[in-house]
Formats: sequence, structure tokens, C-alpha cells
Amino acid sequence: MTLLLTNEDVEQVLDMPASLKALEPVYRELATGGAVLRHQSQTYMPGPLPDSSYCLKTVEGGSDSLGVMALRVTSDVLRGRHVEGRFRREKVAAAPGGRFLGLVLLFSLETGELLAIMPDGIIQRLRVGASSALAARHLARTDARIVGLIGAGNQAEAQLRGLACVRNVAHVRVYSPTAGRRTDFATRMSRELGANAAAEDAAVEGRPASAGRPGLALGCRVEAVDSPEDAVRGADIVLAATNSGEPVIGAGWLDPGMHVSFIREIEADNDTLGRADVLAVHTKQGEIQHYTPRGREALADLQRGRGYPWQRYPELADLIGGSSPGRTDPQQITMFMNNFGIGIQFAALGAGAWRECRAHGLGQDIPSDWFLESLQP
Repeated sequence: MTLLLTNEDVEQVLDMPASLKALEPVYRELATGGAVLRHQSQTYMPGPLPDSSYCLKTVEGGSDSLGVMALRVTSDVLRGRHVEGRFRREKVAAAPGGRFLGLVLLFSLETGELLAIMPDGIIQRLRVGASSALAARHLARTDARIVGLIGAGNQAEAQLRGLACVRNVAHVRVYSPTAGRRTDFATRMSRELGANAAAEDAAVEGRPASAGRPGLALGCRVEAVDSPEDAVRGADIVLAATNSGEPVIGAGWLDPGMHVSFIREIEADNDTLGRADVLAVHTKQGEIQHYTPRGREALADLQRGRGYPWQRYPELADLIGGSSPGRTDPQQITMFMNNFGIGIQFAALGAGAWRECRAHGLGQDIPSDWFLESLQP
């Protein structure tokens, strides 16, 4: 039987600590030859809105230990627009009901059958935050406590949750262009990461509330600030999680010892990247393939990179596998870039969701026969 899951099913069995535990071993497998992936393919047609593009994006990957191969596919309408004086790159909720379409398909390496179909929403949020956190484990100073956060959306939440699993975060300064959005974010995340959460967790575990642990930093305070510079100056770790179509951090704001994490390369200009003593990438963007109709190459401009030589830098798998040392001095400025999705992430988290949902009776079984055929191509 093929298991059909919803985001609500996946959310019941996957959280940030579980995602970190699932992802770290498969990055190690990538480094040692036990796993494989294909980098992103993006295929375009004109979109339904002015100055928009339709993009079908796919990635795939699998590993020996997981016993599965995953295909992640998104069907997106993309556009750029100016919001409060800044250019943003956005996905349009164009599907019925103002929604999006993204799927993870999970296949058995043993039989080739389709094991599960699930939406990618929860997995997408978890995989971005978890990969950023794994990079911070190797690149951020162990005594890092103060965080500057640019962005106040779902990905910003995931970045903080992941980071709090690997560092004892004490103070977060968050900036977003919309004042109400950043204030609401600060209030919500203060409750989640602050003293109340730590005390409640302590009561459940029967330990003193003062003990603390990464992920529930006792007394963590999240405050909204009025500019991105206010968020960054004096921070130990800086996280950018935005839809901005232009750089969001100034090179002159960075100090020795900082760790800076960008999800997308457009969030950093060359001057900022030039401040890095150690720079690692999640994936080398030059390997992403863009396909457009003849004469319509501009359809891919919103997603296309700017040609920075990412090939010269180590990937996250190299940090975790030990072939790249990461931070070697507390005064180094370290950076993590290009947190694009790769197939092995969806294989690891998809397999975890499938197994746990199967064990807990979640989801709906549909006949595998619907997808099998006796005719050999």
C-alpha cells in the first residue's frame, strides 16, 4: 500500500530535534559515497500574472541507510514586486483557495514501488532550519549567545528553532520591514524560546528549570528592532531569512567572530561575502539547471544566480563529513550560503515521516496497484 499523508500528519511526527537527528547521518553518507542526489532542475513557462513565471522545480536523492529514493516537486507561480520600497521575490498562492503545490514522492530501493506521497510544506520548513543549524554547529563559536535575525516569516521561525537546538541562545534582535510583523514575531518567539517554555519543559522532565538546554534557552529574549543594522551590530550569529530581491546586510556591520547564515545568495553582496574568513555552501548553485523556451530566458531571472564562484567552497556535507575543518579560530568571520533544497533532505525527512506515520496509524492507505503496471517500457 502507498501511504498518503497531509502536512498535519507530518507535523505530528517530525520536529526540529528529530530533523537534525535524521539529516546529519545522510550528509555524512554524501561525503563517503553512501548517498546520492541530483541538484535542482527548474523548468519555466510564462506565468498567469504580469511579469510572472511558472516554474516546475524538482530535486531527488536517496541513500543506502534510508533504503529510499525521494523526488521533491514544486509547481510554482513566481513574481517580483516592490513592497515598502524593497524588491521582493515571491511565490504566488495561485492554486485554488490561495494555496501552493509541493509534493514529496518516496520510492523503495528494493522494489521500486511508490511508498508514500506527502506535501512538502512542513518538511521544507524543517529542512531549511535544520541544515542552517548543522552548519552553525561547525561554524559558530560555541559561546555564541546573541542573534541578529533579518526576517519574520515561517523560515525565520525555523532558523531560530534550529539554532536553539545547537547553541544556548540568550537574546535575539529581529528586523522585518513591517513593524507589526516583527513585533508579533518577537512576542511569539519569546514565549516559545523563553523562560516559560524552559520551565514547562523542566516540569515535564522532572529537572530544575535553571538547568536549561539548547533549544529552550532559559530567559531568552526576542525583541523587535527598527533597522537591519540594529539587529546585526554586536551579534554573535546573524541569520537572514527573507524574500528580499536585494542584499539585506552591510559588510561594515560585521565583526570578528561572527557567524552569518544566508538562505539565498541575493541576500549578500560581494563586499559582505568578501568579509568571510571561512565560507561554506549548502549546495553549489552553479549546478542548478534552468530551462526556458527559446528566446524567453528572462523567465528564470527571479531564480537565477549571479554567477558567484560557489564551486570553490566546501559544502555542508564536507563540514559534517570532516573533509573541511569549519571554524578554526574564534576571531574568524564564518558564513553559510545557498540553503537550497537538495534531494537527500527530502529522502531523510520523508522516510522519517513515512515510518513514524505508519507506526502511529496516521495517513490514508491507497492501493499501490494504482501506480504499478505490467507493461515493460
